[in-house]
Amino acid sequence: MPDAPVHDQFALDGAWNFRDLGGARTTDGATVRPGLFYRASELSALSESGQRSVGDLGIRTVFDFRSGSEIDRSGADRVPPGVESISVPFEIVRGVRAPHEAPMQDEQSQVEYMMRAYASFSALDGASHAIKRVVDAIVEGRGGVLVHCAAGKDRAGWTVATVLRAAGISEDDIVADYLRSNDGIEPLLAHVRRTWVGAADTEVRPTEAILGVRASYLEHGLDVMKSTHGSFDGYLTHLGIDRDLRRRLTAALVND
Repeated sequence: MPDAPVHDQFALDGAWNFRDLGGARTTDGATVRPGLFYRASELSALSESGQRSVGDLGIRTVFDFRSGSEIDRSGADRVPPGVESISVPFEIVRGVRAPHEAPMQDEQSQVEYMMRAYASFSALDGASHAIKRVVDAIVEGRGGVLVHCAAGKDRAGWTVATVLRAAGISEDDIVADYLRSNDGIEPLLAHVRRTWVGAADTEVRPTEAILGVRASYLEHGLDVMKSTHGSFDGYLTHLGIDRDLRRRLTAALVND
């Protein structure tokens, strides 16, 4: 387990948008311990070196939020022996595309699509199940936990924001981490062109609106979540995260 958080987005060879959530601060100045909670893009193209890095970082459980169709298209996670990869799709429907794969012609359409995607997250049964599994794994304390979707920015971003918020991390640090996914726009665009046959020649031109993230997306998802569940506490209750589990999550994740 590393002594300091690893923030190099290419630290896992064959993936991108990787980082350790260690160092994120609570409202009273405590911090998330390094080496416990990670996020990344999909791990389907990890090299042998990348797989070794997963093990060296102490990661023992990986949660994959991609749909079955995405896994069929890009491949399953490549992880070393001793690391468990668990498929927990946000949407339990085959044929679902990742947000960045939506064939939108203009930037405004892409923004509207992203707003709808984030508005849906707090109502998805698959997402609720996935987030609860992540919290349980962190509390169990069997090693580092890594979460990812395809790009590691939207489904993973919503999950990370929810877990950090439940552990008392400041909203400023939650949003700052979320926005770091914009560093992954170029590798994501390259991934889209590799994965989608004919994507390089298509008239559809994904913009930063769909390849990146905006604070307004996360804020909109949070507003819809509060409207649906009454409050963040109400959302946690919906997820099956009661006060005791929230206390244990904070104890596991945050330095005293």
